[in-house]
Amino acid sequence: MKKSALADQGARVWSHYAFWMLKKLCNMDHKILGLEKLPKGPFIVACKHQSMWETIVMNLIFHRPAYCYKKELLHIPFYGWFVAKMSGIVIDRKGGGAALRNLLKQGKSNLANNHNIIIFPQGTRVPIDATTDKYPYQAGIVALYLACHVPVIPASLNSGVFWPKHKAMKNSGTIKLEFSDPIFPGLSREEFTKKLENVIEEGTARLVAEAYKKD
Repeated sequence: MKKSALADQGARVWSHYAFWMLKKLCNMDHKILGLEKLPKGPFIVACKHQSMWETIVMNLIFHRPAYCYKKELLHIPFYGWFVAKMSGIVIDRKGGGAALRNLLKQGKSNLANNHNIIIFPQGTRVPIDATTDKYPYQAGIVALYLACHVPVIPASLNSGVFWPKHKAMKNSGTIKLEFSDPIFPGLSREEFTKKLENVIEEGTARLVAEAYKKD
């Protein structure tokens, strides 16, 4: 299905409205750190995933970002149709090698069209007290790094403190999202994986601790 700039703009407008509602109803604000570290040209953002919040905010930071999302979302009535029209990358989590090849094909196409890619490297929302042993970093982000030859930007956050997984109640406060220094092409698979995990996990632990300390 052809991607629509109008659908991308609609997602941006909806994101503004969602954040306005979070502010008015939940007294939930946010702060973005490290924007000055973002390089020019297309790149990949590897972001910690703790809540629905980070699936919204990138629409406000970047112009027509391409989120990586599981194909099951396409089966949701109305919402799935809209997601299919937006810029994005469909991931078949049970597709094996063919799914990985398709991920790389879609990734290269989006980068060639100047869409920054947003990927959650652990593949799902992760509770704030969970370890990488239980929620390991997946092969997709490593494959994209090795094949696409663009910088990867690690992103840490503490959204799970304020918008916990599987809980309807949202806590007031300021969510922080922090971009770290780019990881440029050239590292080995092992070097990249270790560096990415260390930067994201250490940054996230610090931001979560700061949120609790402030409370």
